[in-house]
Amino acid sequence: MADTLTDNSLIYADVIAKEQTFTALADLGLALDELPIDKLLIRLIDLVDSSHLPILADSMSVVGVDGYWLAESDEARRNLIKGAYDLHRYKGTPWAVKEIVRRLGFGNATLEEGFGGKRHNGEITRRDGVYNYGHSDRWAYYRIIIHEPITLEQANLLRKTLSAFAPARCILSALDFTQASIRHNGKIIRDGRYTRGTA
Repeated sequence: MADTLTDNSLIYADVIAKEQTFTALADLGLALDELPIDKLLIRLIDLVDSSHLPILADSMSVVGVDGYWLAESDEARRNLIKGAYDLHRYKGTPWAVKEIVRRLGFGNATLEEGFGGKRHNGEITRRDGVYNYGHSDRWAYYRIIIHEPITLEQANLLRKTLSAFAPARCILSALDFTQASIRHNGKIIRDGRYTRGTA
């Protein structure tokens, strides 16, 4: 198989040189140095300067209620932007509800749903007020169990964000963080910003 020398000083195998389409594709490599790198780099989210993250978040439609207002660190903001396509694609599913909590840096959440219409027949063993006996209208209620402590302000913003990602028919009954360990180490002080329980 002989190689062909083109006028661009690139050497192509005969199979590429025979087809103009293949040659055109191969010639794209010559133009890489002329590409506007600053426009391409915005897709490399880990390399974008922190000051440009709000613009990138806006272009991915994850500002405000869609989560950006809760992303408190650059890492959380970048994770949110990286997952924007999937979050919007699966909006209205249990996966999207749990994923938005994880992407915002609150850890892996547990989703519980179907609290209404329960009977005293041994179907449930919990007696903590979560399930409602005889209330068939509460089938669309759900609660999120978060294993990280969050402030009341974060809980209020998270409620609004979850309403944007949950199915429209669903109602958030509680953000439960009773399982979040609050240690007496001085990081969380009793100033009314945190509660022990649900929000």
